[in-house]
Amino acid sequence: MAKPDFKWVESASAAANARRVLPPLAEAYFKAGRALVASKATPEALHQFRLASKRFRYTLEIFGPCYGPGLETRLAGVHKIQQYLGDINDCAATGELFKGHLPRRSPLMARLEGFLRARTVQKVARFNAFWRDTFDKPGELERWTTYLARHTLRRPRPAASTSGRRRRASAASRGSGGTRRRRAGT
Repeated sequence: MAKPDFKWVESASAAANARRVLPPLAEAYFKAGRALVASKATPEALHQFRLASKRFRYTLEIFGPCYGPGLETRLAGVHKIQQYLGDINDCAATGELFKGHLPRRSPLMARLEGFLRARTVQKVARFNAFWRDTFDKPGELERWTTYLARHTLRRPRPAASTSGRRRRASAASRGSGGTRRRRAGT
């Protein structure tokens, strides 16, 4: 997936730029994923798509404050794709790691290579099934592009800091819900 060259319009808001830039970015991502799933992809092609998935997710996260909770659902799908592709890459990396430590023609190396090949085939099948049946099921691209083009918030939410999330989680666990309690009789 080629890195798109979108120009930022300085006179426009972040939300307006997001509505302009993100739908074509999603289209390019889906196009690359569809081509990958339709082909007999090499481990290197799968790894490159994993990197493209990271870039896509990080770009969406940058614009997160401009969107509502629907973006989090979409981000979870991209993250799951990264996990599937990471598992596949782990198989390839493990094979390379052992090549430097085991004799090339040893029975142990042959068993390890056979195991990793079978595991890679299984992981690729799971990725392909998730892509086809869940992430890119019929109508998903249209849902993505419509959401990204039309559903920015009128007032972007402030980006949540990690410490802010911890304070809210801590308050919730104490049962305060982040609000002050009134004392009885006042």
